[in-house]
Amino acid sequence: MPTLVHLSDIHFGPPEVPACVAAVERRFAERRWDVIAVSGDLTQRNFRGQFAKAQTFLSHARASAPTVVIPGNHDVAWWWCIGGLGARSLMYRGYRRWISDDLEPTLRARGATVASINSSHGIQWHTLTKRSRDLSVVGAVQPAQWARATNALAAAPAGDLKVLMVHHNVLRGTLSRRWGLTTRERGLDDVAASGCDLVLCGHDHEAQVEQVERGGRRYVVSQANTISNRARGARPASFHEMAWDAAQLTVTRQSWDSAAGDFTPSQTWVFAR
Repeated sequence: MPTLVHLSDIHFGPPEVPACVAAVERRFAERRWDVIAVSGDLTQRNFRGQFAKAQTFLSHARASAPTVVIPGNHDVAWWWCIGGLGARSLMYRGYRRWISDDLEPTLRARGATVASINSSHGIQWHTLTKRSRDLSVVGAVQPAQWARATNALAAAPAGDLKVLMVHHNVLRGTLSRRWGLTTRERGLDDVAASGCDLVLCGHDHEAQVEQVERGGRRYVVSQANTISNRARGARPASFHEMAWDAAQLTVTRQSWDSAAGDFTPSQTWVFAR
């Protein structure tokens, strides 16, 4: 079976947990997965040293398996361009220099096609909501971005698992009670329209795995927790592993076990494809 690991919100910097990072890197060295997906927030404060650590982490990932990564809101220097005023290119300067020049990569690997969307735009007119706490934090996806991802998934080889990756949580947080995207629940319809089988996201620092039915389609949401010390509700750091064949998709949560000093399986879901 092809396998994929979904990591998110590593937050190199003060929230970083070196033991968690080392445990994941050991798995990279063991070449456990066919695809490595990282759905943003590599850094805590967009600092050069934090990007350098993220670059090293991703170099280990890329040496292990095909890797796809996107920026999160913490990776964007939004203050350089507010409401379209300023230098938009500077917003992603650190990310482009240290991580990747491609903000919305498409990856084709063994058994999977991953199309990604950059939902981290800082404070722009299309990201504004009536909630002040959303400023620079909330995510937004424009119609052209949905169209590009939809086209990429439509071009996937027959039998591939069609995976959509976006940083912001598409499910409402059960602890935060917050939606990640400006479109809130309507974002679930946009995801369904993309034609994906699986969506990978993070941002809310709360792990959720759920099958969603919208618009006559079903897809699975992997909303990964952080592997930093910023997990909500004092829940353990975790990430998700997937394995699939023509009949089913299996998702396993690997949660931090402080006694073992490692990630261990904590819950498994099986979904029909």
